[in-house]
Amino acid sequence: MAVNQVLNKILEAGFTDEKAIAAMTMDDILSMQGITVADISLINDLQKSIKANKVISFFGGDANE
Repeated sequence: MAVNQVLNKILEAGFTDEKAIAAMTMDDILSMQGITVADISLINDLQKSIKANKVISFFGGDANE
């Protein structure tokens, strides 16, 4: 599952809570090892879900709810 792989990359980069993930900049994201355009898109969606208090919806696959 791609979300798990991206989450592992985020955690390995030291962003270990919602506040830190939501505050990630593009420079932070691009400095992560092995990042792809698809990963950036998932991180962007995760950040939006965190800010909208919809993290569970994001991981359940329905962040637009």
